[in-house]
Amino acid sequence: MMTTINNNNNNNKFLTWFVGFCDAEANFQTTFVKRINKKGQLTSYGIKYGFYIGLHEQDKPLLEYIQQKLNNIGKIYEYPLKKECRYSIYTHDDLKWLIDNIFSKYPLFTIHQATRYERINKGITNKINKISISNRKGQVAEESYDVQDPKSYLGISEILPLLNNRTDFEIDNWIIGFFNGEVSFTYLTKKNKEIIPRIMLEHTDERVISMIKDRLKIGPKILVRTRDTRKTTYSLQISSQKDITTIITFLDKYNNLRGNKLSQYEEWKEKFKLI
Repeated sequence: MMTTINNNNNNNKFLTWFVGFCDAEANFQTTFVKRINKKGQLTSYGIKYGFYIGLHEQDKPLLEYIQQKLNNIGKIYEYPLKKECRYSIYTHDDLKWLIDNIFSKYPLFTIHQATRYERINKGITNKINKISISNRKGQVAEESYDVQDPKSYLGISEILPLLNNRTDFEIDNWIIGFFNGEVSFTYLTKKNKEIIPRIMLEHTDERVISMIKDRLKIGPKILVRTRDTRKTTYSLQISSQKDITTIITFLDKYNNLRGNKLSQYEEWKEKFKLI
């Protein structure tokens, strides 16, 4: 029998960090598999649900740590040729545990991830694993949907997570988890050839970038980047000494960066004598 997670401070710290990390790195999958009869007619869709986090092989210990904290559910797979590893959760019971113990209590912050998660939540909670097609209009019982877009059967529109009802504790640990997946500790070469430290953060969700900027009280404007073949992104490029110090103080206070990102952060601080 799988156990629940105790709501003590250490677990809450991990779980709010984990949600931030999932907003940055996780993949919530709902896959629709066409089923064709002997006449070549589409008769139904099978639905498969899954959750995974894929990282560089250097971060296998981080995935093992996450798995251990999550009641040892799921499996970790290694892909040596790609130098990747993946923590995957696919069984109905494990996904139900993840929903009941994590995301129903600690909601995701980003629009994209919250929307994709909600498809899994609805499908697993209601045990929806098949869509039968009764006629060309795609009518199923008393419901209808677009046969060419089976996602519409689940009836999930874009989810806009509430951000103003989160505690400071939740927001701060979420930010660190999000940084663990998205932030880059890098440098900038000025016109006079001086090399200075820089922190870069870029994401498709303007709301969370704005929330981070406001929460940390840092100065740079949010930059917008639009490309024809990719989603619009919003970024913070942080290079002022004051803002760099603010972020270092914040990260060192919570001491919750993990894995390869923590190593990158420590090397970056040492390189620029920011310790």
